[in-house]
Amino acid sequence: MTVISNKWCARTFFIVSAFLFAGAGVQAQPISAYLYGQNHWLADGDEGRVGYIHNLWPQVKASGVKTVRIGGNGYERNFPSRNQLNKMVDNIKSIGAEPLLQIPRHFSDEATKELVAYYTRKGNRQIKFWSIGNEPMLHEEYIIEEIHQYLVRIAKAMRRAGPDIKIFMFDEAWLRIPEYSALVGGRLDVVGLKENGRWLIDGVNFHSYPNGPKFVRDDVVFTGPKKILDQVLELQTLIKNANAKYQRKGDAALLWGLTEFNVTYHNPDREVSGYGNTSFLAGQFTAEIFGYGMQYSAYMLNPWCINESDAVATDFGYLGLPREFYPRSSYYHMQLLSTYLLGEFIASSDNQAYVKTIATRDAGTIAIMIMNQHQTDTFEFGLSFSKSSASVKSPLQINVAANLDKTFSSHIAAQSTRVYVFDKNASLQKTISYSLQDNMVFKAPQVE
Repeated sequence: MTVISNKWCARTFFIVSAFLFAGAGVQAQPISAYLYGQNHWLADGDEGRVGYIHNLWPQVKASGVKTVRIGGNGYERNFPSRNQLNKMVDNIKSIGAEPLLQIPRHFSDEATKELVAYYTRKGNRQIKFWSIGNEPMLHEEYIIEEIHQYLVRIAKAMRRAGPDIKIFMFDEAWLRIPEYSALVGGRLDVVGLKENGRWLIDGVNFHSYPNGPKFVRDDVVFTGPKKILDQVLELQTLIKNANAKYQRKGDAALLWGLTEFNVTYHNPDREVSGYGNTSFLAGQFTAEIFGYGMQYSAYMLNPWCINESDAVATDFGYLGLPREFYPRSSYYHMQLLSTYLLGEFIASSDNQAYVKTIATRDAGTIAIMIMNQHQTDTFEFGLSFSKSSASVKSPLQINVAANLDKTFSSHIAAQSTRVYVFDKNASLQKTISYSLQDNMVFKAPQVE
């Protein structure tokens, strides 16, 4: 996947990084079975608001979602009743996905143990994935010492009640390096602790909304993804060092997830042709972040959210307004990835700043998603299935590290996405196209 330095030197960086990336010997990475996630928001009655999730589960299933987080600020402050939770878990399980249940940081040891015991007993409501608390430092409610105290207390109660569950922490609004460094192998370490014969913590989560109320289109194309990538790389370093320090290997190695993300935490409008959370460009942004998740072995990525359509500023949903609930670009880009980009991530690169690529391979296919984020330019491209582009003479040169002496040529229109699916020998099997124009008339991606 192509990485950007910043919007001012993007073209130079792309040409240089394409060469370095294609020749760097990047190893293929298996894609987590739980990578494609979502957040359970907004249910009818949450915060006294009108929600529609109860009508949307068939669409959620069709997008390829495999984890649904029951968390966030709303459920931190107003934890659902047992009947509400049972319905949530049943709905999530019914679409073939797994819940990630967030325990509020104010829960007592007794309440924690009862909750975990209830949802780990034999039956159809067993929950594998758990987290503790939501964004405790966002409004300066807690200092890191207090966070450490409740993390250890609650995690120990969880581990006593459910020795086999996976416990994630600490879901801050962004990757605060001093605080994460303290908890992950530092002075307030929790990842080297054990309880009930198991590691206390299995994984580390964070959130990221890289843009605030004021941003421009190039921030969505360049600086926003770069901010998230930088945080991913910083967390990777912390996890690598902690794994080495405590000799956590194989199935015991620390996991990581990005359990909330979107273009911005303050949506500016609902313009499909714009660059807010509901835009066509936001879908390409979402796909790019999933590409980073593939490349750097994320366990789960959970955009915020399924549907929250009662106010423009908080409209983050990948499904649109009632009554139609038309899928948005972020929905269709997730669906394209979950349907066609399978198996393992493999390296890809290109030489144009506004073009992003993600490539995968499984036993029978090679697939590549090509996203043209340029507002006006169509690119003729040549695709090489090896690290060398010597045989490719097109203005847009793309490399996929498939170790095959094959090439392919086509074009990609401005503000559009294409997925090309090849067989294992690089013969084209199908093309799937989706564009801003399709999005504006509620048209789904088309298979050619």
